[in-house]
This record gives sequence, structure tokens and C-alpha cells, in this order.
Amino acid sequence: MSTGTRQSGVGRSGTADQTAAAFDNMLVEVADRRDEFRRLRYVPKDFIARLKEVGLFRASTPARFGGRPLSPAEFLDRVERISTVDGSTGWVASFGSGGVYLSGLPLETQAELYADGPDITFAGGFFPVQPAPAGERGFMINGRWKFASGCMGADIVGVGIPDGDSQRIALLRPEQVEIIQNWDVVGMRGTGSFDLVVHDVEVPRAWTFVRGGTPTVDEPLYRYPALA
Repeated sequence: MSTGTRQSGVGRSGTADQTAAAFDNMLVEVADRRDEFRRLRYVPKDFIARLKEVGLFRASTPARFGGRPLSPAEFLDRVERISTVDGSTGWVASFGSGGVYLSGLPLETQAELYADGPDITFAGGFFPVQPAPAGERGFMINGRWKFASGCMGADIVGVGIPDGDSQRIALLRPEQVEIIQNWDVVGMRGTGSFDLVVHDVEVPRAWTFVRGGTPTVDEPLYRYPALA
């Protein structure tokens, strides 16, 4: 009897059914629009909003800031389902894991970052690492970074700067960054992995973090190694 119940879906909450249906509907839209994404060479913001609606971009936001963290296995299952329909969209959706990186920010910065809601899209051009002179308040950012997948739909953008033997990521608002739309490839065409250019922007130290460093959030998801 219990096996039959699981197979038929009896006993599932209405909310779970609605969430599953919303995800399936999103996959249908991916199939309908994947040629558009390839033509544009990026996933546009209106579809990033659809990915937010199904929870991909709150899947690594700390619960304390309104997120609904998924285990890595659950998250990767969702990414795999999207990627089966369109690899580029799956790649961009996978950056919903960016909150694991962002958990290295000071808690006060995270509170500000998520002040308007937990669905934050984070994209970054981490390489090549560019020098960034440190001042009293932060770092002066200049340079050009490559392969910033998903940057066209990002709410916050990171660039790589040195930090001894590690790498520090400095966060900027999209309006502080110039996007050079030079992604011209055959495969994974819709990822929008463009170059980022920044001119003379000072980023406060509190808006930087060490890539793969110790998180400031103590919740189960952030006990996994960040770079995993």
C-alpha cells in the first residue's frame, strides 16, 4: 500500500505538486526558447526570472536571509534536468550555487545583499587575476576578466584580484561593469560567457571575500567545501 501511494503521488502536499509543475513548465519553455538563447548568445533576464521563480537562485541563499537551501545532490538533479533540454541554460542555472561563495562575505554585507529578497544571481569573471591596490577603505579595481557566464542576467558581479596565495573576489553592481559581448563559439553558445571590464571602481573590503574561504554562515550547506 505504501509503495502504491508513493508511485501515485498521493499524500504529496499541494505546494510540492505546484513546485514540480512549475519546474516542468519551465523545462517546456527552455525547449521552446533554446534557439533564441543561442542566437542571443546569452540567457536573457526574463528567463533568469523564471529560474528564480522555481527556486534555483535561492537554493544556496542562507535560510537566515530567506533562502531555501538545497543539498548538493538535489541542486545538481535540477541542473541536470535543465541541461538535458539545453546545456547552456543548465550551465547558467548552475550558478544558483553562487550563494555558497557569497557566504564568505561578512554577515552585515550579506544582510544588505539579500535585503530585497533571497533570489540573487551572481556571475563572475575570476580570471585572469588583475592587480588591485589596497587602500584604507578597500581595493581599486581596474582590468579585464574573461568567461563571465551568466553576466547579462546578474544582480551582482564578481572579479578576481590577488590575496597572497589565494584569490579574492570583489563584488560590483552591474552598472559598474562594462560587458564585452565577445562570446562566439559553437557549443554552449547561450551561456553569455563574455568579458568584463572595470575602470577605477573602489570596492570596500566588506564587499570582497576569499574564494573558497571560511564561510561566515553556520548552516549545513556551508559546511561543504566551497570549491566543491
